[in-house]
Amino acid sequence: MKKIIFTSLIFLFSLFCPSFAIEEIITLRESDEFKKDIKNGAVFEFAPDKPKKILFANAVINEFSPVLNFQGIYDADFSDEESNFAYPFTIEGGGEIKFGEEKDRIRVVSNFTRNVDDLDKKFLGKLSDIYFERQLNENHRILIGNSRIPIGIEGGRGQYGLLLTQRAQIGAELGNARAFGIRFRGNAGAFDYDLGGYSSTRYLQDITDGAEFAGWVNYKPFYDNKEHFLNGLKIGGGVNTGVSGSGYTVAGSGMEYRYKKFLLNTEYAYANGSNSSKYSPDISQGFYTAAAYNITDKIQVAGRYDIFDPNTKKTDDTIQKYTIGLNYYIIGQRLRFSLDYTYTKNNCSTNSTTGKNRNSIHFMTQVMI
Repeated sequence: MKKIIFTSLIFLFSLFCPSFAIEEIITLRESDEFKKDIKNGAVFEFAPDKPKKILFANAVINEFSPVLNFQGIYDADFSDEESNFAYPFTIEGGGEIKFGEEKDRIRVVSNFTRNVDDLDKKFLGKLSDIYFERQLNENHRILIGNSRIPIGIEGGRGQYGLLLTQRAQIGAELGNARAFGIRFRGNAGAFDYDLGGYSSTRYLQDITDGAEFAGWVNYKPFYDNKEHFLNGLKIGGGVNTGVSGSGYTVAGSGMEYRYKKFLLNTEYAYANGSNSSKYSPDISQGFYTAAAYNITDKIQVAGRYDIFDPNTKKTDDTIQKYTIGLNYYIIGQRLRFSLDYTYTKNNCSTNSTTGKNRNSIHFMTQVMI
């Protein structure tokens, strides 16, 4: 017990004094070779572009990684008659442990800033990730618990890895969801997959409230030819269907292409009801295409065209967004600044609020420790 407390104090001190070291208890290395030198105690791994880790020798736990993430977005929304300024931010914290020769891991992360006023179980509503994951073999894994589920490309991607500061509309409105369940992830040749069965209730409020399925499969037609200029092409499709409310089904397909410094994404989704952060019975559809180019290793320019129809039974309610942005990756995604401009064209003529065309600027600060 004393050894654990002492190691924890050394770890906390090392966050502020990275040159601090005690022989055989804690040392700082930047390569994987240091793992061979561990004989007793714990070793603290520090690499600016990777999560901090404490590695343990002769213990049940092989590795512990603390999680502390911050993302703040300054939102300046300019319209013809009024201007709105806001600074919403997210703070997440928790940790991840690996054990069983690093084949197993447990991850627990809570979103401290999530608004849970309308939820019955507020503590559970704060949790983002709480799961156990096992590496079955080199190519396949099984996960049990609460995690972000694969509803589309944008919807299934974590908020810290988005190309622009805001999700595409189909990602935000149809696919931005976490659920409790069992999922299988892996790859086989030209295919990779993410398939699972879940509870259709969000925010861990009642995991027995109906079931759902969410799955996405990608095909890489030139995966075995690394020299081919289409080696970075990935074509995918998937579905999310469940019984919450009166039932819902979201189906989509998309394409990702990477070539040297260039990136291209495009995705379409159709929803007969949806269950993102909340259930909606509406029939909706949307499409976006986005492109990015790395000017340098740290500076990237990106743009996106995004169109969404929230209710196909209504006329003149389509929303179009045109976005151009600049990303500055100081230390990859772990320390990032982003600036983008979005012009929103609302075709809704029946609502004086949502029917306004808008010009908005977003500036994002992202820090992952």
